[in-house]
Amino acid sequence: MAAFAAILRKDLRLELRAGESVLTLVALSLLILVVMVFALDPVGGPRDAGTAAGALWVALIFAGTMGATRALAAERENGCLRALLLSPVDRATLFCAKLAAAFIFMAIAEVAAVFVLVLFFNLDFDMRLLRLGPSLGLGALGFAALVTLLAAIAGRLRAGDLLLPLLAVPMFVPALIAGVKGGELALAGAPLAAAAQWLKLLTAFDVLFLSAGYLLFEYAISED
Repeated sequence: MAAFAAILRKDLRLELRAGESVLTLVALSLLILVVMVFALDPVGGPRDAGTAAGALWVALIFAGTMGATRALAAERENGCLRALLLSPVDRATLFCAKLAAAFIFMAIAEVAAVFVLVLFFNLDFDMRLLRLGPSLGLGALGFAALVTLLAAIAGRLRAGDLLLPLLAVPMFVPALIAGVKGGELALAGAPLAAAAQWLKLLTAFDVLFLSAGYLLFEYAISED
């Protein structure tokens, strides 16, 4: 836990000083969300909960992919990643710290995107937004685990930045569908119990991605 806290504290402190990852995630999320809103409804007609949930998830996925790429790329460029690999820190601990940092950054971007979503879709700050939280939180956790693992692999390849979305998005599609369905029910005003099956599916994918990252990160990050 001491090593985990030290690495996470280092990432958060660097982000507080520079603000590059969070600002990039927030700006990209908002830009994609705005484009999706006008692309899905160019004539200003009625916008339903499904459209809102789909636009929100598309924005978060593409922004999260870029955020994970930038986080590990910066570590490789300044030699910090090699120093971490040479240290006695367990690779699984390193994965958990990077996952926690990516999840925090994505959560901040999610909050900003939800505020914009409220403005575009004329939503109220009521219980519907609270019911949206579980699906967004579970989805962000699973996606952060997946892209953290895949970013470690893509960072060793010449065209890794282009390869990462091609790997991450298809693998996350089942969880994406569950997240969109759960978000649609939440924004439509349905009780939380109505989205229980989708939340269970998201939880199952979270367990899968977290387990895969915990077990495989050691081999993905190795520079041998």
